[in-house]
Amino acid sequence: MSAPLVTVDDLRVHFPTGKGGETVKAVDGVSFAVWPGETFGVIGESGSGKSTLGRALVMLLKPTSGTLRLQGDDPYALGASAFRTLRRDYQVVFQDPNAALNPRMTIGDSVREPLDILGELPAADRRRRVAEVLERVGLGAEYAQRYPHELSGGQKQRVNIARVLMLRPRLIVCDEVVAALDVSIQADMLNLFADLQREFGLTYVFITHDLGVVSHVSDRIAVMYLGRFVELADAQALADAPLHPYTQALLSSEPVPLPSSMRTTEKQVLSGEIPSPIDPPSGCRFRTRCPRATDDCAVREPAWREALPGHWVACHFAMPAPENQSTIPHVA
Repeated sequence: MSAPLVTVDDLRVHFPTGKGGETVKAVDGVSFAVWPGETFGVIGESGSGKSTLGRALVMLLKPTSGTLRLQGDDPYALGASAFRTLRRDYQVVFQDPNAALNPRMTIGDSVREPLDILGELPAADRRRRVAEVLERVGLGAEYAQRYPHELSGGQKQRVNIARVLMLRPRLIVCDEVVAALDVSIQADMLNLFADLQREFGLTYVFITHDLGVVSHVSDRIAVMYLGRFVELADAQALADAPLHPYTQALLSSEPVPLPSSMRTTEKQVLSGEIPSPIDPPSGCRFRTRCPRATDDCAVREPAWREALPGHWVACHFAMPAPENQSTIPHVA
């Protein structure tokens, strides 16, 4: 079996607020591995730390503590030249396709910019690569002469994907890449990601708040809450039998395309807002919103344990959801 492409051990990313020594614990101790060719999904509410984790994986944020290894190397132990070379293999596509493009640059210039910075290919070869990649993401070569304001949101996101592909990366972090797109366009975009993965042997870390999306594209899914993972399992296992009450509530909140008279369960509604990452609750971080919480949950932090083969959870009372719990279907 091949070695992991990404290995994370007790990773933490904290941000000082400048107010009396307070610190925002955006990512506060996560451990996992991502294997070559895998799509690793990360899901959770806004403020759970998903995007911060994604930026740490592509070296846009330096971890406060813990270990990040890419292809077995600690990137922050490398020299400047080796660091830049490694960084090419780890790229990110952001949520907002508008903010990611310079309105004063043509599409061709934006897509070609990574190769221009490297300066390793003749200008003619760079222009030819731009035309090839634009065609591959579903845009014609003629789009190279257009400006961002002349494109739709879906077309702009395809441009951002094309720019990332110019460097032939090994891993792409997809940070809410379809959240800003119309539902009718999302399916085409997800199919494009699947096609590119097969063609180029890509590995994805797919960050989203949409369970339907993450279940469709992921091999494994991690559920994140207040800077930590609370559950990690194969996508199908997580959809069929979630063990953590937070995951069960997320699944329950997904829309079900059935009349109310045909639905078999009531929705599990979480009360309250996600607590502040500056001062997370003691013990179990989810206890302030958990329907199963006891006094013990405020004292003891739940261990990260393998409750079932390949199914990890952090909960004192983890158990499968009821058999009639609505789940998200996994589409092959």
